[in-house]
Amino acid sequence: MHLQLFYLATSLFALATAQQRANPFTLPPGFMVTAGEPTTISWDPTTQGTVSIRLRQGASSNLEEGTVIASNIDNSGRATITLPEDTTRNSDYALQIISDENPTTDVNYSAPFVVESENTCAK
Repeated sequence: MHLQLFYLATSLFALATAQQRANPFTLPPGFMVTAGEPTTISWDPTTQGTVSIRLRQGASSNLEEGTVIASNIDNSGRATITLPEDTTRNSDYALQIISDENPTTDVNYSAPFVVESENTCAK
């Protein structure tokens, strides 16, 4: 029960913070991704040009560098992504959206979400 409350509080904080930054994600509550299957993501496009999407993992205060899953795509507010099939099942993933025109300041993150996968062991 405490763990669920922690994840809820963390998600709400991340959502509130993200809405104040560039290109906030508009993912539904309970958003999940299955590794190796196409998934549509959405965000509110607030910057010009193209964006890149990176899959990150870990505590929100210490995310791993992650994997680029889409690069230089139109900032249309919607994209279909496919996570690598060997992505490990876990509940501490986040998406990062980066403005390609201003990658040091126009960056944002999704709330934490679950990746379902056949792979249960990290490499």
